[in-house]
Amino acid sequence: MEMTSLRLLHQSMRIIGSDMQQFQVTLGAASFDCLFSTRDKPFVLALTSRGENPKFFRFSVEPGYRVKSYLGSMYSDLLAVLRIDGASGQRLEPGTFLAQLNTAIPHQASANRNPAPAEIIRLRPDIDEDRERPHFDTWIYWDPKGDRGPSEKNLHKTLLLLGREAADYSKEMNASSKWSASDTGRTWQSEQKK
Repeated sequence: MEMTSLRLLHQSMRIIGSDMQQFQVTLGAASFDCLFSTRDKPFVLALTSRGENPKFFRFSVEPGYRVKSYLGSMYSDLLAVLRIDGASGQRLEPGTFLAQLNTAIPHQASANRNPAPAEIIRLRPDIDEDRERPHFDTWIYWDPKGDRGPSEKNLHKTLLLLGREAADYSKEMNASSKWSASDTGRTWQSEQKK
């Protein structure tokens, strides 16, 4: 299904220079914290249900802003979150759900909806490296002539939490991002080699 709202949101994101937006949507009785990321290839729309037992749903956004209607292993969790089962007598129709989601997604990006790394970690459990350390600390520079460097998981975390420019710096300088459990107040730019 084509997600026209994501196309409009992405156009607005480009105007303000954003590659990730956080927002909330409500569908029926369920409320979700959402992240739309153009840092991922393909793009990703992540939904995390709000409440005592949050569930995570990850949708790949293919070229043309298309999302597959097949929900696979997400179906039963999404059914439980939406409370559409026996209580209402309604079935969960993936196409109908995606159409409702498309209607609920904002079209305008906002600089104050650019999430901090700690928020990205909270809403993206698929980022599996060092989740308890969401705050950038410093760079670990490896010997350019050696065989060590940033791991694929570290590069992925750097890309998703800090953006493409930081990931490119990590590769160019053969440096791993180091993370902290508490906010250090440092940015990846402030810790670059001079």
